[in-house]
Amino acid sequence: MSEWSTYGLSDFLMFSPQAYWRLVARYNAAWWPGQLLAQFAALPLAALLARGSPRPALAILAVAWAWVGWAFAWQRYAEIFLAAGWLAAACAVQALLLLGAAALPARETSQARTPWPAWLLLALALAFPLLAPLSGRSWHEADVFGFMPDPTTLATLAALLALPGLAGWTRALLALVPLAFLALGLATRWLLA
Repeated sequence: MSEWSTYGLSDFLMFSPQAYWRLVARYNAAWWPGQLLAQFAALPLAALLARGSPRPALAILAVAWAWVGWAFAWQRYAEIFLAAGWLAAACAVQALLLLGAAALPARETSQARTPWPAWLLLALALAFPLLAPLSGRSWHEADVFGFMPDPTTLATLAALLALPGLAGWTRALLALVPLAFLALGLATRWLLA
């Protein structure tokens, strides 16, 4: 039996749950009350999705990804996670892709309403801060849209489902980084639990 077979996924986690949540609490404290502004920025995003206005919605999401990449991944997460620089670069790429998609001409579409899965994902993104107290953590450790990757990922996937006029290849390209972040976020939360 090889030595590698004795390793589990948790053996590759570079930090303890306490270190991670302390980092999140310090990050939130450093930028307070910015989280409130970011959470309120999601409200116009909901209105834009309801109206089917892709350009401003994609621009809001681009700003959110750029902020998550710089303020969280690059400035904070890099303290405890060696791959944080790569995550910051992925966030920058996502922000540029979203801005590029916002500049593309919208295609004609017959989509009349925003599909319910998009509303569900957006509701989950906005309710994400509630996970902190529901899981016994402090509000200071809450994940907020535009500040942390997981709720920003959910809001982005909601927009990609909801916005009419995006070509299929554009949606697929714009979904790559959020889907990778979703997988990483689920794995990290599972290991931190």
